[in-house]
Formats: sequence, structure tokens, C-alpha cells
Amino acid sequence: MEPPATDSEDVGGQTVARHRLRSALALPFRPLRVAARFFSSRPILLTVAVAAVAAGFTFGTMESLAWMETADFCGRCHTMGPEIEAHERSTHEIVECAECHVGEGLVGLAKAKIGGMRQAAKLLMGSYARPIPPAAHGMPPARETCGRCHDPTRQRDDLLVTRSHFLDDEGNTEQRVALVVRLAPNSQKQTTGIHWHVLSRVEYIPRDPTDEHALAIDWIGVERPDGSYEQFISREIIQVSEQAGLRATELRRGSEPKRVSCYDCHNRIGHEFKTPERALNQALADGRVSQAIPFVKKRGLETIAYRYDSEADAEGAIRRLASSYHADYPNVFLENAEGLWRSLETLSLIYRQTSHPEMGAAPEDYPNQLGHTDSSGCFRCHDGGHYKIVDGRLSDEAIPSRCSTCHTFPSVGDRLTAAPLGTPPPSHEKPLWVFDHKSVAGANSPTSTSCGACHSQNYCTNCHASGAKSVKHDDMLFSHAAVIRTVGEQACNYCHQKPFCARCHEASGPRE
Repeated sequence: MEPPATDSEDVGGQTVARHRLRSALALPFRPLRVAARFFSSRPILLTVAVAAVAAGFTFGTMESLAWMETADFCGRCHTMGPEIEAHERSTHEIVECAECHVGEGLVGLAKAKIGGMRQAAKLLMGSYARPIPPAAHGMPPARETCGRCHDPTRQRDDLLVTRSHFLDDEGNTEQRVALVVRLAPNSQKQTTGIHWHVLSRVEYIPRDPTDEHALAIDWIGVERPDGSYEQFISREIIQVSEQAGLRATELRRGSEPKRVSCYDCHNRIGHEFKTPERALNQALADGRVSQAIPFVKKRGLETIAYRYDSEADAEGAIRRLASSYHADYPNVFLENAEGLWRSLETLSLIYRQTSHPEMGAAPEDYPNQLGHTDSSGCFRCHDGGHYKIVDGRLSDEAIPSRCSTCHTFPSVGDRLTAAPLGTPPPSHEKPLWVFDHKSVAGANSPTSTSCGACHSQNYCTNCHASGAKSVKHDDMLFSHAAVIRTVGEQACNYCHQKPFCARCHEASGPRE
């Protein structure tokens, strides 16, 4: 009779199998047990080892978080290519993405990362928008971003702005533009300064609450230093003057007013998409596009401003432009072949910098609201069409729209002239002073010599050469079409921008 089996014996091979399994599982933990016995008798070494592991983990985590704030990380999504390229050419190229797009503290960090995960999901599913919408709705308050480096209360100086503009004629004639921008309040210059908008409490309600660009604004509220509150409303949405107050109340009930901040004007400061014309003017001024090439401003702009379906189509159009010069100006290939090819290469580069067909992105999709030459900008409010509400009805007092409200009258010509810096006399406040000043500035007038204190002769010539002095403003509301046919659009454009005309005329024609 055989004795009963014990745990130490093999019954069907199971005991041996269990032993081998326990040995295999224990193998990875043997170094840990050895390390534990070693450090248990050496507490100082144990403390150092734990600190080293914790430091390595912390350093690695911090390095990862720091990398996640850079353009290198944000640019990993191919959808952000246009924004990254624009950032590299901006004045804020050394500023990391997170410094503007991530709010302060853990809350700001968490909010940004959650938003990033949503964007990653859209990228994986291919459901992202083309072009990528601006981030104005998700930006931290300007005081947490812009306010770290910029303080408008310390701005005391005016800003002289000079630019070169090239005409569409055969010689690509250069016109230089200069003006002085009033940034800070100055009682002597009778201006509150452009930065008054953010130093005071100014609110607005856009026509379309979902429009990130706020291209049309229906209501503006202003809190004055004495505590009074003024409301202005667009006359485009008012049918009866007496209903202006009620209409303003409806707007405020239907939408929360937004306070004006740095973003409302400097909306593309980190990712500006220059218009093809502005970029081409700069390239001509820098010599990267040869001014000696006939009609290069006109033909080049027509080529690169078109909205192509792909970069290959754009490159094909630039090659056809080269062929057109071969047919129309064969001497260019003999006398300035290097300048021509350098200019064509620059045109190709400008197109790639201003248009991104793979993302459906072009400058008109990201309008720059700083100023009013490339978009409506300042004219969203300062268009002469927003009137003050007094006692519930529309008054005849509009938000100021004169050039001198924010800057001096532009000096335009083949060379820069003196920009007026003095205090404007009371006579200059008249709405049509630019057309009535001849009665004061006449040769026989005893006050004519005072004009030279601020204005040079060339400053006067610039305006007189524009044809604007030939315009008759009497009864212009219904006769200006005939005047334009007589003196040309340039005479009107010297003072009026497109948004001024668009108040009555619906925009039409191809997109620029």
C-alpha cells in the first residue's frame, strides 16, 4: 500500500508547475528585495536615491510641459501650419504660444489642455474647420497676456508711420505715405489718444454674436470720466428715430455687451496674414521685386491675389506670367533677366506666405482690424454712421470719424514731406475745412504765413495733385456718381475709404 501524497511530491506534475511559476514571478522582484536589504542599513543612501528618482520624474514632467508650450509642439498638427508660419514672421516670434493662449494658474492650464484634446479629436476624425477659426473667443483676458509686457498707461509718445506704395503704372511709381498716429492723450493736440479705448470702459455689441471678427457693430456704450453713460447705435438698424432707445434695450437684452480690449484692434498681432498688395509693396521697397520690371506691381498682384485651388495652380500662373513678359517685353530677358527671375521667385514666396489653399486660408479670412486700410477696422465704429441716443431717440451727434481723431492727415507723394505735429487751430475742426481753407490760406490773407508753421509746400501739393480739390460737395448725396466719372475715384479715395461708401452701397465685385 502506497503512502498518501504530500505537497512536496509531484501529483500529476502540478506541484512542480506551481513551484516553477512562483519562481518565475519572483524573479523580477529579486533586485528590489536586494536593494531593500541594501538600503535598509543605509538610510542616507536611501534618501538620496528617492530624491534622485523624484527629481528625475519632476524634471522630465516640467520639460514636457515646457515643450507643450512651444510652437514646435503646437505645429505638430498640420492644420496649424499657416498660423505657425505667420507667427515666425511676426513681431512676437520669440513669444511662446502658451504665453498668449494659456491663462494664468492651473485653471488656465487645464482649460487649455482640454481644448487641445478636443482639437486633437477633430484632427483624428477629420472634422476640423477649413480655415481654422480665430481663437478670440478662447483667449485669456488681455491683462493676463498683453498686460505682462505692454502698459498703455505709460504710452506718452506719438508714432510716426511711413510706408511705400507703388502704383499700377508701367514704371511702378513709388508713392511714400507718412502720418503721425496719436496713441496717448494730449490736451495740447486735442486728442484723447487711441489707447483711450482700453483705458476707459467702452462696450459694444456685434451684429452677429458668432462672428469672431466683429466686422459689423450695432451698439456702443461709453462710460465717461464724470460717471455719465452714453449709447451710440448704428443707423442701419433704425427705421424710426424715436425707437432708437427701445432698439438699444433690445440689443442689450439679447446679447451681453463686450468690453473693448487689446484684442479688438490688435487681433492679428501674433499671426498676421498680410494682404498680397501690402506684401508686394514691401518687396518692391526692399528691392526683392525689381521696380524696373514693367507693370510688375499690376501683373504680379493680379497673379498672386487670385484664390487658387492649390499651390501648383499658383506656380503655374507665375510661370505663365514669365511667358507673358517674354512675349510683351523681350528686352527684359536680355537686359534684366536676373531681376525678372528674382522677382518671380519673390512673387511665389509671397503667395505661399499669404495663401494656404490646403487649409482654405487667405488674408480675407483673417482680417487685420488694426487701422482701416486692409479691413473695416476702426470704421466698424468710426464710420460716421453710429449716432448718439439722447432721450430715447436718435440725435445728430455721431461718433467722430475725422482723420485727425486718431492721426494726422496722410502725407502722400514721391518723397516724404513734413508731417504736421502742432496743435490744430479751431478752424480745422470744420467738417469741410480741407475744402474751405483757401479763404484763409490765400496769398493776400494776413494769416497765410501761419500755415507754414506746420505744413510744408509739398504737403499742400500732395493733396492738390490728387484731384480732390476739384470735387464739389454741394448736393453730393445724389450727384457723386457724376463727380467720380469726372475726377476719378482717386480724388474720393484720398479722404474716403470703402467702408464709408459701403454704408449706402452694397459691396460687390471680386474679393481682394
